Amino acid sequence: MVLKVASLYFGFLALGCFLPLPLVKLREIGVGFYRFFGFTCVALETLAIGFAFWCEDPAFDRIFYSSSFLFLLLLIGHTMALRTKAPGLRRALFWAAVLTGAAATVLVPLGLGTSGSWSQAGHALSSALVMGFVTLAMMLGHWYLVTPKLSITPLKRFAGGYILLSVLKALELAAAYSFYVGTSWEMPRTEMGYALAHREVIFALFRVTWGVIAPLGFSYWIWETVKMKATQSATGILYAAMVCTLIGEGIGLYLTLRTGVPF
Repeated sequence: MVLKVASLYFGFLALGCFLPLPLVKLREIGVGFYRFFGFTCVALETLAIGFAFWCEDPAFDRIFYSSSFLFLLLLIGHTMALRTKAPGLRRALFWAAVLTGAAATVLVPLGLGTSGSWSQAGHALSSALVMGFVTLAMMLGHWYLVTPKLSITPLKRFAGGYILLSVLKALELAAAYSFYVGTSWEMPRTEMGYALAHREVIFALFRVTWGVIAPLGFSYWIWETVKMKATQSATGILYAAMVCTLIGEGIGLYLTLRTGVPF
C-alpha cells in the first residue's frame, strides 16, 4: 500500500507541476523557471516509476509502464527543447506529455472502466492540479528575488488557480462524504462510507484539517498579499499552504486507495 501511494503521489505531483506551466509565459519568466520545473518533473516521474516497479501491484500494467516511460521521455524532450527556437515543437511535446502523463498517473492506476472509476479519475486530476498549482506559486514567489521586474500577473494566476482548486476540493470532499456516508455517521449509506467514517476516521479528520480547512484559511491572506504585490509575504504563506496541501493530498490518496471513497 505504501509503495503504491508513493508511486501515485509522485506521479500526481509531476503532472500537476507540469500542466499549469503555460500560465506563465516563457518570455515573461525566462528559460530558467521552465527548465527547473522540467527537470523537477523528470525526477518526480522517475520516482513514480521506480516505486511502481518496486511494489509490483497488478494495477501497474504494461499500459501504465508504456505511458509512464513515454511521459518521462516527453518531459525530457520538452525541457531540452526550451533552448530551441521552435515553439511549435515545444507545444507538440508539451501536449503529448500532458496526455501520456494523464493516462499514466490518473486513469490507468485507478482502474478506468470499473465502478466509480470516473469519479476517482476526476478526483485524482484535481489532486494533481491543486498540488501543482501551490508548488508552482510558491516557487514563483521565490523567483521574484532574482527577477524583481517580473509582473505580478503570473503569481496572480497561480495563486488564484490554487484558491479556486482548494474551494473545489472542499466541495468535492463534501459531495463524496454525502454520497458515501450520508447524514448518519453511525449508519453510513455504503460499506465504503463505513470504512471511511469508522475504520479510518482519524485519517479522515487529518485529511479535512490539513487538506481543506488550512488551505482555505490561508487562501484569503495569499490573495490579499498578492494584490498588495507583497511577494515575499505571499511566498511565506504559500509555503505553509503548500506543506498543508501536500500532506492533506497524501492522506487523501491513502484514504481513496484504502476505502474506495474519492476523498
